[in-house]
Amino acid sequence: MSSENQRVSNSETDAFFVFADNDDTFIFADDNGGQPINEVDRSSQTVPNSPPTPVALWKILIVDDDVLVHRATILALEDCTFESKPLTFLHAHSATEAKYLIQTHPDTALILLDVVMETDNAGLQVVQYIRAELHNHQVRIILRTGQPGEAPEASVILDYDINDYRLKTELTRQKLITVVISSLRSYGNILKIENQNSELTLALNHLQQTQAQLIQAEKMSSLGQMVAGVAHEINNPTNFIYGNLFHTETYVQSLLKLIKTYQEHYPTPVEAIQTIAESIDLPFLMEDLPKLFDSMRAGTERIKHIVESLRNFSRLDEAEIKPVDIHSGIESTLLILQHRLQANANRPTIAVIKEYGQLPLVNCYVGALNQVFMNILSNAIDALEMETGGWGITSETFSLPTIHIRTEIADADRVLIRITDNGLGMSEPILKRIFNPFFTTKPVGSGTGLGLSISYSIVVEQHGGHLTCSSAPGKGTEFVIDIFI
Repeated sequence: MSSENQRVSNSETDAFFVFADNDDTFIFADDNGGQPINEVDRSSQTVPNSPPTPVALWKILIVDDDVLVHRATILALEDCTFESKPLTFLHAHSATEAKYLIQTHPDTALILLDVVMETDNAGLQVVQYIRAELHNHQVRIILRTGQPGEAPEASVILDYDINDYRLKTELTRQKLITVVISSLRSYGNILKIENQNSELTLALNHLQQTQAQLIQAEKMSSLGQMVAGVAHEINNPTNFIYGNLFHTETYVQSLLKLIKTYQEHYPTPVEAIQTIAESIDLPFLMEDLPKLFDSMRAGTERIKHIVESLRNFSRLDEAEIKPVDIHSGIESTLLILQHRLQANANRPTIAVIKEYGQLPLVNCYVGALNQVFMNILSNAIDALEMETGGWGITSETFSLPTIHIRTEIADADRVLIRITDNGLGMSEPILKRIFNPFFTTKPVGSGTGLGLSISYSIVVEQHGGHLTCSSAPGKGTEFVIDIFI
């Protein structure tokens, strides 16, 4: 190499190339009448007051096996800016280098691409690689060829996704600047459109999620109203029965006392009385009647407890935050789901193990938190319904389909509610998506994919807490609700 030769390195690629000797012919014509470069009118090179684009600078990849082309391109474009952002250059001297650089720099805005390099169609192979394998349709590609017969323009334009086709001999300095600025503007507009599309997609997803949450909230509100109505209708006659049981029992005890008194003073009654006493088994009746009243009292107290639980669960529309007994909400939810816990043709009864800690009242939105309990417990039951074959994970504690509920205080100001099932568990890809709106693994028509998404929103957004899930195939699933007291 002669002493006049110069080596230029590129900071982004660590590639370098050799300038031609100073007396070599400059490959681009100059259409400014020999005017020095620093005096060229560049008013067409910048676009003032343009909206900002999501790039800090414009990356241009020069692909050519002729180092003179690299040199001439740099000299022509080195002072150019577009939308107040500079140009930076990447250099490849073969199709192989070009493929590596575009893969390494997917944010390249423009490729100035030679056609004939190590093969007659090397440049076209680069185009095919970028569009078909990398699926990069944003970068603008300008083919520059010095041998147009090797790649006819008409067929190249039709068969390959390129944006311009130029002969090297026709690209004067000003024409090169013009085609580069036009391509950068096109690239910037594509990015803006894609960003706007992404924002619109996010807005649409958020709108759909909000709409679904409103529908779900309305359903839960309707459920709460229905439950409250049923509880009210049951409560009225129950109170009537319960209130009269005391008086009825008192009256019956008085009558039994009277019969005993008659028996003491008239131990030998007339034959008609003896016949009736034998027919009704009077001794058994006098012994069993108090037991019957005890049973009726226990039954009405059970109904009253159910009504109370229904009323507690039905507080779904209470908007204010208030001190709440967490255990009461869990118990109310379990009562609503009691029928689903019972044995059926596919599985035995689902056991519910409760380990309640000594919790204080927790400030929360009671109806919303009850909805979270409902969603998580329903999902646990669904997971156990899907279990086939042998029951339970490898553990002495869980040998049958089981839901384990444990509550505890953490760090003095937080409450943890752990709900665990010993179902089939979930794989890692599914686990990562369970809180996404509309994601469900249930058959079509069996789930909306909103329960856990809404639960996450209630715990995290409404209560400032955390809702996490851990699971693995064959290891069951655990949800942890973490909220402040």
